[in-house]
Amino acid sequence: MTTDLIVHPILYLYTDFGVGSLYVGQLHGIIAPHLPRIQTVDLCHELEPCKPRSAAYLLAALGPFLTVPAVVVGVVDPGVGTARAPILIRGEKLSLIGPDNGLFSQIVRQFPGRVYRLDAISARPLSASFHGRDLFVPWALRLLVDPESRPESDLEPFTQPIVGSDWPQQIQEVIHIDRYGNAITGWMGEEVNHNRSLRIGPHTLAYRTTFGEAVYGTAFWYVNSLGLVEIACNQKSAS
Repeated sequence: MTTDLIVHPILYLYTDFGVGSLYVGQLHGIIAPHLPRIQTVDLCHELEPCKPRSAAYLLAALGPFLTVPAVVVGVVDPGVGTARAPILIRGEKLSLIGPDNGLFSQIVRQFPGRVYRLDAISARPLSASFHGRDLFVPWALRLLVDPESRPESDLEPFTQPIVGSDWPQQIQEVIHIDRYGNAITGWMGEEVNHNRSLRIGPHTLAYRTTFGEAVYGTAFWYVNSLGLVEIACNQKSAS
């Protein structure tokens, strides 16, 4: 006896709300009635608060590991309720929903698509401070539950360049501190000579392939599993 595998579309949530926060809970609350027709993946909720630029480079690094077709709802949105535009980037494999503040500026290089300005579709009033719940996730559900309907056909095309379209493809800056205290940068590891030491303030850091190559408590740099330069300390926090 064989069982056909049913593949459900995926909704990725990518926010600075914090794991276990009431904001993440509310997103899952409005998604719940649509389960199991879609799958929900909490891609990250520990992004640096109110820093869409840093989040943009981390999202791009995560791009190759996303299962498609899917929709990403991104909410790092310090300008919520202002004139910043809510947008949908409708791609062939991956669609992106969130604020036009640079958050999608890097991953769109991998997953290009047509850009639209979003209108409210939820039955509840649109909160001035929680577009993730009242605008972004409802639109994601609409795309995922009935993907053949092409609901974006009723939307106004967003004709201006999205914020961050002129940003560089990589940056020599820390974009994320993980729970171990490692500092992930937006610098692509393939661009850096592994025989090179990096100078961070008063510290000179040698390259190591793995944590085990470094003396306990010693800081070093390596190329992490996302292909980015990362500053770490063997079994201690580098931050």
